[in-house]
Amino acid sequence: MKKICMLFLSLMVMVLFTGCDEVSEHEQKLVCTSTENDDSMSTEQVISMTYKNDKLNHMTMEVNTKITDADAKDYWKYFKESMDEDNEEFNKDGVSLTVSYDDNNYEYKTVLDIDVLNASEEVLKEQGFEDLKEDNTTIEENKKLAEEEGAVCEIK
Repeated sequence: MKKICMLFLSLMVMVLFTGCDEVSEHEQKLVCTSTENDDSMSTEQVISMTYKNDKLNHMTMEVNTKITDADAKDYWKYFKESMDEDNEEFNKDGVSLTVSYDDNNYEYKTVLDIDVLNASEEVLKEQGFEDLKEDNTTIEENKKLAEEEGAVCEIK
C-alpha cells in the first residue's frame, strides 16, 4: 500500500511540476468602424481583425452603402449595376467576397473575408493584400493607424 501511495504521490508531483502540454492561445480582436456621409449616400465600413498570439490570422471587411437622397434613389439600378461590376462574388483559397443588397432600402453591402493563415499569395495579391501574411504590425499599432484615419476602434 505504501508503494502505491508513493507512486501516486510521485505522479502527482510530476504533473504539478511539468504541467500540461496544452498550448494556450491568446486571442484578441480589433474592430474598427468608420462612416462617411455626403448629400446622396452614406457608407459604413467595419473592419474586424483577429489576432492569435499577436499574429493576424483573420480579417473581415464589411462595407455597407446606402442611398439616402430621394432623387438619387431613381438611379439605384445603375448604382447597383456599377457596384456589381467592381464586386464579383468569389470564394477561393481562403478569401471570399460576398455581395448583398436591399432594393427596398437602397442598401448595397460587400463582405471581404480573409483567412490569413490559409489564403494563397496569388489571391491576396489579386485583392491588394499581398503583404498581409508578412505584416507584423501589432494590434495596438493597427488600432492607432485606423484611429488616425478617423475610425472608431475597440480591442476585444
